[in-house]
Amino acid sequence: MLDSKNNQFMVHVDIANKPLSKKEIAHKKYDLRSTYISNLSFILAIIVLGSAVAYRATILDYDKEHELFNISLYIGLWFGLFTGLMIDGNAKRKLQLVIVAVLISASAGLFASMLVMLIIGQSTVWITSINILASALACMWVLTRYDEVLKGIESTYPVNKRQFAYIRKASSYFDELYAYSEKIIEQDRMPLKSEYWAYREWVKTKAKLNEMRK
Repeated sequence: MLDSKNNQFMVHVDIANKPLSKKEIAHKKYDLRSTYISNLSFILAIIVLGSAVAYRATILDYDKEHELFNISLYIGLWFGLFTGLMIDGNAKRKLQLVIVAVLISASAGLFASMLVMLIIGQSTVWITSINILASALACMWVLTRYDEVLKGIESTYPVNKRQFAYIRKASSYFDELYAYSEKIIEQDRMPLKSEYWAYREWVKTKAKLNEMRK
């Protein structure tokens, strides 16, 4: 899997330059963990706010048949499922994105629509539109922020056996990759997944250039 170069949280690799040191990698992991915890705190805050205003609106009997409450959960479920399943990642990350997207989508919709209901003192038809908009914006945040942090964290993981075998094979064919691999070996560490993605991208680009010259 090749991840977007525009992801600011990823460990970016330049084959022509020196690889990151163990210290730099550890610092990057620390920053990513801090960002990840901040995102979880934001998600928790939205869940608490959504639950609180929904409970308050229910107690005041504004949503008498719990119609808006059920709609919020339904909309949040489908937005969350769509968001989690559309990402390009492994099953573990897809499942995590589905869970987080469902929770934050439903909670954001509940918070926005129930808050408006509390402000105007009654339920109106257009509040459902606010619910949908809030859910969609919450899922966009998951895709543009939360998922990118997960990709960044994944980019700091060491490669698996299959990916390591690919790196060794590619290094045996190209001097540039061999030189970069030697620098990693000097640091006495395993290559990162971001480095594996960079190798794949480099070989792909090299193959295209060779094809164009023919």
